[in-house]
Amino acid sequence: MITTLGFVMMLGIIALILLKRLTPVVGFAVIPVVASLLAGFTPAETGGFIKDGLTAVAPTATLFIFAILYFGVMRERGMFDPLVNFLIKRTRGEPLRVAIVTVLVAAIAHLDGVGAATFLLTIPAFLPLYQRLKMSPLILICLVGLSAGVINMVPWGGPTARAAATAGVDASELWLPLLPVQALGIVLLLALASYFGIKAQRQNRANGHAGGGDMTAYLLPPRETALPLGSWRYWANVVLTLIILLILFTGAFPLYASFMVGLGIALLLNYPRPEAQGKELARHANDALQMALVMLTAGILLGILAGAGMSEGMATALIDLLPAGSAGVLHLIVGFFGVPLGMLFSPDAYYFALMPIVRDIATSAGVPVDAVARAMLIGENTGFSISPVVPSVYLAIGLAGVELREHLKFTFLWAWGIGIILLAFAWLIGAIGG
Repeated sequence: MITTLGFVMMLGIIALILLKRLTPVVGFAVIPVVASLLAGFTPAETGGFIKDGLTAVAPTATLFIFAILYFGVMRERGMFDPLVNFLIKRTRGEPLRVAIVTVLVAAIAHLDGVGAATFLLTIPAFLPLYQRLKMSPLILICLVGLSAGVINMVPWGGPTARAAATAGVDASELWLPLLPVQALGIVLLLALASYFGIKAQRQNRANGHAGGGDMTAYLLPPRETALPLGSWRYWANVVLTLIILLILFTGAFPLYASFMVGLGIALLLNYPRPEAQGKELARHANDALQMALVMLTAGILLGILAGAGMSEGMATALIDLLPAGSAGVLHLIVGFFGVPLGMLFSPDAYYFALMPIVRDIATSAGVPVDAVARAMLIGENTGFSISPVVPSVYLAIGLAGVELREHLKFTFLWAWGIGIILLAFAWLIGAIGG
């Protein structure tokens, strides 16, 4: 009965989320509790399952909240703006340079892990330049989206945070072996940008359009809240961020604690007055808390799945149905189809409903849980910008002035191809088994 109830619960949650009949917060918080009680567990036992689940996801949820708030402060103070404007100037109005710089700027802009903020920064800044150079906005949204997808594997990014919570591993430990994968991803995207840029330059020359000219009109407009480049506070922000990143690489201090302390220092450094600090926190609270709420309620689902024995029962039942020996490569199969699966499943359903089942089947065959998480991360991350169930995608196509159908048709094969290459590379270097 436990196994059957587990399947009914998981399929029900996935269906209700995909059909938009329930929000993930409601689905993860209510349905598992009802299922646990129907299975015969007492409220006290169910509460114990929930406590264990929340204990497992709390560090990752904390990391997400404080990292998003921290990078929100840095973005408002314009920490990355001088670098972005420098890169725009270096394009010199040449399509090849413009395409390459698009990748670099999108990668830098997405260091905060917030897709909507990345699209708002990059697409309006580059769209007039693309229009002037007769370059398709589909190229712009393709390069920005795929670059953001590769960078989205950072430990404070939503997908990695979800995967870490489900796998029960530290987000930074999950991410560090993916650094070479991200590096290769950027190299591949620079190659793709070069292809698009050279093609555009040839078309422009054939049509008699010349590039070049003053890039001043295309620079990011000054932010009212940004610090001047010569300000000591600006460079203090840079040093503080570098210290946090150094801690990330060395593991000298828990990453969630680093961002907690870092946010406190950043607020004191940039907004000495308490009321200004409160306003700045409120400005970015929506981005930080929305995902954290989903993650914490997912702790209820994960706790009940494990504590009630549903996850183990479902995995055992599915193993019996799978061909002999396939359990050990299931995570690779799912990872291979990560891009198309990410277009069908919302990130919450993918990581909190599908991943626990894949995790338990693969780990029963001896696959490390972190390898399962990384394999499922690579494809879904790479193709997040073409997923119809990701809200920020509609912001991106709206800013670029393209239709979703055109965007999917143009970008899908590039996204899936790059995702497969990155998965194969991760397998070769041992990040996902092998």
